Amino acid sequence: MSNVQTAKPTLAYAALAVGVIGIIAGIFIPLAGWILGAAGLVLGFLSYRQPATAKLGQIAMAIGFVAILVGVYFFTSAIA
Repeated sequence: MSNVQTAKPTLAYAALAVGVIGIIAGIFIPLAGWILGAAGLVLGFLSYRQPATAKLGQIAMAIGFVAILVGVYFFTSAIA
């Protein structure tokens, strides 16, 4: 029996879910888009550090960044 642990992509999937929810929330509540986007970035980075889930981590970081941009856009359009 080997003690090799396989990385479960739970953290990566959580990062993806938080990022997508951040994009949707950023349309209606821009501040929530910022917060969830930042959380998606952090979770995506933590997932990126594990070699087995590095690709999902990169995608999650990109989605988190887009969530922040969506929040900024709708916040700016609400002020203007």
